[in-house]
Amino acid sequence: MNGERPPRVLLVAMDPDRKRKNVIRLAAHFLDEGAHVDVLTAERRGWGKLDERARLHRLDQAEARHPLPWLERAVVVRAPRLVVRPLARLGRPGAVLERVRGRLSSAVHRRLFLPFYRHVRPLLLARLARRKVLRDIDMTQVVRVVVADRDGVPLAWRLARRHPGVTVTTRMDKSLEARS
Repeated sequence: MNGERPPRVLLVAMDPDRKRKNVIRLAAHFLDEGAHVDVLTAERRGWGKLDERARLHRLDQAEARHPLPWLERAVVVRAPRLVVRPLARLGRPGAVLERVRGRLSSAVHRRLFLPFYRHVRPLLLARLARRKVLRDIDMTQVVRVVVADRDGVPLAWRLARRHPGVTVTTRMDKSLEARS
């Protein structure tokens, strides 16, 4: 470290399902090396074993408040529920209509919205991260950005373009130096 400021590492794990343990181990390794570690994620659960010295930045609440998921819930679930609710008083036919509404809403969510959202989500998370989290991180001190999953790639690409001196990688190397 030579009396300089300790380096900062940014770990981007937007949807880390199987790689969460690896991200936690990598964060612990960098912290033991003396670096400051920021972990950026869109998942709210599963970070209990993350070293308390690492800063955890979560985007799950900002994603839930975004207009796209909100609009989908309003159009696919809430509006049909408001239409069917008065008819539910009809007894058995109302109950059948409510079940059909539930199945249709679920099918539209699973078969139309989720495949579309799977492609849009990485771009949405990158935008939310730029607006909500990255202004709190001094990118001049960041020496390495490690991306753990595909949902973090658009953000990593933008960071690499904006900060050409920072090593941005998807490799989970335990090194602070850039590869040649």
